[in-house]
Amino acid sequence: MHASAILIVSRPAATIFASLLIVASLLATTARAQYATATSGVQLGMPVIRNQAADAAPTRLPAPSAAPTADATPAALAGTGQAAQPASARSSEPMPGRLASAVQSSTLDADTIYAPQLVPWAGDFSPTPLPDAAFTYDAAEARRPYDGKSPVPVQRPLIEWGLPFFLNGMIPRSQTFLGETNLVQQHFYMYGDYRIGYGGGRNAGDDFHNMATQFRLDFDWGITSTERFHAFMQPFNRNGNATGVNFVNDDFEAQEAFNVDFITGFFEGDLGAITGGLTDTWYPFDLPFTAGLIPLLYQNGIWMDDAVAGAAFALPSKNSKFLRWSNFDATFFAAVDQINSDAFPGDKNAAHLFGTAWFIEAYEGYIETGYAYVDDRTNSDRSYHNMTLSFARRYFWRVANTVRVIGNFGQDLPREQRTADGALVLIENAWVSRDALRFVPYLNAFAGFGRPQSVARAAAAGGVLRNTGINFETDGINGFPTLDATANNTYGGAVGINLLGPAFDHQLVVEAAYVGVMDNPDDRKAAGEELAFGTRYQIPISHRTLIRLDGMWAWRDNASDLTGGRIEYRWKF
Repeated sequence: MHASAILIVSRPAATIFASLLIVASLLATTARAQYATATSGVQLGMPVIRNQAADAAPTRLPAPSAAPTADATPAALAGTGQAAQPASARSSEPMPGRLASAVQSSTLDADTIYAPQLVPWAGDFSPTPLPDAAFTYDAAEARRPYDGKSPVPVQRPLIEWGLPFFLNGMIPRSQTFLGETNLVQQHFYMYGDYRIGYGGGRNAGDDFHNMATQFRLDFDWGITSTERFHAFMQPFNRNGNATGVNFVNDDFEAQEAFNVDFITGFFEGDLGAITGGLTDTWYPFDLPFTAGLIPLLYQNGIWMDDAVAGAAFALPSKNSKFLRWSNFDATFFAAVDQINSDAFPGDKNAAHLFGTAWFIEAYEGYIETGYAYVDDRTNSDRSYHNMTLSFARRYFWRVANTVRVIGNFGQDLPREQRTADGALVLIENAWVSRDALRFVPYLNAFAGFGRPQSVARAAAAGGVLRNTGINFETDGINGFPTLDATANNTYGGAVGINLLGPAFDHQLVVEAAYVGVMDNPDDRKAAGEELAFGTRYQIPISHRTLIRLDGMWAWRDNASDLTGGRIEYRWKF
């Protein structure tokens, strides 16, 4: 073929060949750059996964604060199994201490086939170094959340019929005789606890030395997820007294306080769920209600703590954009009998009442407020109004504070004859420590003016200051002494520390409390100032039993001093 023809034919091939050479050269350059980046971990800032089989011994990274020396050439580094570092990585700037310490302490595990290792350098964007184990896949550890479970010891109800309290797997098929949208899954449980205590000392009455017991039984018949019948009784307790044995001198006498009456017995449900089931619709509204001998407890039992014959309903989960209330519930209640109150001493049939209680989440805190009108049915002019307001909030992330106010007014009687007239201010503070669940210092204060009363208060509930501190709280079994808890023309408080064990396996409370007096001695219950030191210790023996110890010593002006010590065994069933 003619030379010119060969040249003409060869030009396209030469062009293609030259293009291929250029592309191959670019690919080789890119591959070298990517290899250098991958081995140095600088450009991408990613952890490098190295094959430990290629290295005979574990490799430690060079000190990050030292810049590479002139001998750190590719040839010099070849003997160590390390790649040459790009110029951008050879910086003399010191590495942050957090990264430096992590890198200096990281070594490869010779027994691991793939030993991960982070290679951060100054000025890059590599992630925070993590321990090598974080990059090692462990199949057994991955299965542990599913296969590594073991049974947790629990206490089942003494009687457990129908749907079990604890159930493995799927629940049985529900019944539908109350409607397709209000499924019936019945159960009946009987559960409670048994307490027996031995104590002695001197209370407000006289010296005491006894052993007494308490037996509390709950009966629960559940019908649906919202409807149930519930009852509660204490067969060994009556009017605040417990069945037991009193030791007098060298003799003993039995104390009988058997009681077969139910303390509570009520039905509760949701009218919306019932209506939805009867009309085959899904919950047209929410209206929980209850009726019978119902327990009413508001503000941790300070404003009300009693079981009354009556009814109540609630408007739950509401909000108000106008008032800036993110969430609130409103409860309305009425009682016609069985009202225990020092406003009507010794007569729980003397009054009936109605009122409302509101629970509000707003203004970066929590609000509880309520109003009740207590009507005297004996025409003795003891009817009165009872109002309350509380606000709880955490300040400076360190102080959990609650302020409560209770006010009574409206009795049309001479001042000295009024039984519910006055105000009570309570301030509760807890220090939020670094170990907030196990180390809780607290400081509570109060001031009572006149004769402030709870709306209703059972005898076993103690005084209105019961939650102020352990020196104001009765045990309900042995007649353990307390400071004056009526807030009747008194002021004071309690300071203490609540300690829980590392695994919440025991509790120790140490407290000092004080009660000061004001106004005329004839207008108050406390004879004079009172000062007390008290302690409490609890430790579980098992998941259903515990031992509790209490002790206190109190000095009182114009009255005998108080002392007490007791030990209690409790069994839940």
